Order: sequence, then C-alpha cells, then structure tokens
Amino acid sequence: MRKSYKLQDCSIEVGIKEGLIQITSDKCFRLAISRAPEQIASLLVGQVKADYYLHFGKALQVGDDSLIVEIWGHIYFEYFLQKYGRFLRIIFFGALYNRLCRSCEVIDCGEREKDPNRRIWDKLGPHRKRIARWLPKINS
Repeated sequence: MRKSYKLQDCSIEVGIKEGLIQITSDKCFRLAISRAPEQIASLLVGQVKADYYLHFGKALQVGDDSLIVEIWGHIYFEYFLQKYGRFLRIIFFGALYNRLCRSCEVIDCGEREKDPNRRIWDKLGPHRKRIARWLPKINS
C-alpha cells in the first residue's frame, strides 16, 4: 500500500508493507525535517503507524523513538554525503559514493526480521531528545 501524508505543506510518500515502511526521501521531505525535526518526524510516525494498524490489524513492532531516530539518521547521513561530496567521493570511490546516495532515496524502516539495523536504532531510540539537540541545521 502506498500513502501520501501532508505535513507542513509537503506531501510525503510512504510505502507500507507487512513489517516494513518505506519513506521516500525527496527534497520536500528533507526540507520539512530540517525545519522541524521533532515535530515532523513525530507526526509522520504517528500517522504511518495508525494506518499500518488499520491496514494490517496489528501494530508495527517498532518503537516511535527508534523510528524517529532512524529517519533522522538517514536524512542527516544524506545531508553529510551531499555537503562533503567532493571529499567523500575520494574516500568512498565514485561507485560506492553513488550507491550510498541512491540508498538514501528511500528510508526503509522495518521490524527486526525485516531490518538488519533495527537493533542499532532501538539502542539509539532512548537518546532521542539528546540526539535532537545535536542535529545540524540543514537548508536543503
């Protein structure tokens, strides 16, 4: 199922599959997150999880804080790839750098069976408030 969520004058496209949500990370979404990371991520996670429950009749087995931190992690990783692209192309070679950039186009957030990085995000989730204070201000 694909669904569009309207937040801060931005249409955010999300794919919803059993055990997995896939957020399209386009320029509009990145801009909305950069303006209000806590608010936009929290609203999006709440709405997506509610729709997931309605569609599958069960809750997505991922904590809100874990999902929010994962969204930020992907958005800000992409930000740093772009900001320091000239330098990172040398470190990661051209092909690997391009693959990393492509992997940022869709943010896959899944339950433990579907997302091999879930344990990392689950460990970072309890530190969400602290992480929010560290987030850089991005303008793209």
